[in-house]
Amino acid sequence: MSENRDSGEAGQERPVVIYELLSLDGFGDEPGEGPWLRDTGDRLEEFLADTITPQDTVLLGRRTYEKWAPYWPTAQVQPFAEFINGTPKFVFSSAPFSLEWAGSTLVAEDAAAFVRELKGRPGGAIGIHGSLALARSLLAAHLVDELRLVIAPSLAGHGTRLFGDDGDLQRFDLVTSERSGGCLLLHYRRPSDG
Repeated sequence: MSENRDSGEAGQERPVVIYELLSLDGFGDEPGEGPWLRDTGDRLEEFLADTITPQDTVLLGRRTYEKWAPYWPTAQVQPFAEFINGTPKFVFSSAPFSLEWAGSTLVAEDAAAFVRELKGRPGGAIGIHGSLALARSLLAAHLVDELRLVIAPSLAGHGTRLFGDDGDLQRFDLVTSERSGGCLLLHYRRPSDG
C-alpha cells in the first residue's frame, strides 16, 4: 500500500482529505452513532478504501479519539481497522490527556498552524475522519483539499454539522458521484487555481 501513499513531485503539498458520513440535512455521524445512517449498500466499503489508501497520517479531535481509542485497537471491521491502527494519528486538544492508542501524538498548538506545516512535510495524504469541529476549523482556514462525503437518505434533525453558516465562499470541483444503496458517495477536490 505504501507505493500509493507518495504525494508525488518534490515540493508538492500533501492534500488534506475530509471523509464524513452526513445526513441530508448536513449532520455528521460516526459509524453506528446515529440511526439515520442506513441503506449504505455495497460500494461504500470500496469508497472508504479508495479514500484511505493514499493516506499516511490521520488528524483527530479529542472527542473522536476518546470514542475510537477503546474500540478500534481490537476491531476487525476492514478496511478501516487495519488502516486506523497502523497509521500515525495527531490528536488535537487544548488540555493534556493520556494517549494510550498506539501511534497517537497529542497536539496542543493551533490546528491550522500545525496542519499548514504538516502539509509541507514529505508524505501521503492527510485524512480527517469524524472530528467534525476539527474539520470545520480546517475548512475555515482553507486547508482542506478534498471532501469525500457519504450522504445518507435521512434527515437527522439534530447533531453536529460539518458545514457552518459563518464561512466564506470556497469552490470545489466534483471528481466523482456514485450511489451505494440509498446513499450518495461524493468526491470533491479544490481546484488548483483556488
